[in-house]
Amino acid sequence: MIALTTYLLCGATSPQSCEEPAAPAPSHTGAEVAGIALVAAAAITTVVLIDVHHNHHTVKGCVFAGPNGIQVQTQGDPIKTYTLSGITAAAKVGDLVKIHGDKIKKTKDSTGDETFRVESLSKDYGPCQVKPGIPSASAERPPALH
Repeated sequence: MIALTTYLLCGATSPQSCEEPAAPAPSHTGAEVAGIALVAAAAITTVVLIDVHHNHHTVKGCVFAGPNGIQVQTQGDPIKTYTLSGITAAAKVGDLVKIHGDKIKKTKDSTGDETFRVESLSKDYGPCQVKPGIPSASAERPPALH
């Protein structure tokens, strides 16, 4: 009742005092909002780059004794075989492992499987089986003619 009376009387006596109050000032300026967005984008980019870098240098697969020494056969699509070098003592033949290191690029004239230089064993998942019938890269190529 009081609000209705005030509304009616306000309009009848002095319309200038019944104006809507000015909108509150924004709590952040455009520059502050842009700065916050820039920091958030940089943080997201950093997390993505670290994840991509880590996964690019990680291989998960089954360790087996191959013709070129200790090798690992990946479980993805496509299945790849890498000859292991570096710190291979932690990789047990017959275990599914996740290893961290670097893929060594092959030279144009090299034959055989790609090499993965192991820096550390990230995780040992236990026993696994190498999938039969998956030829290694060296078996796919005909022997070089000299």
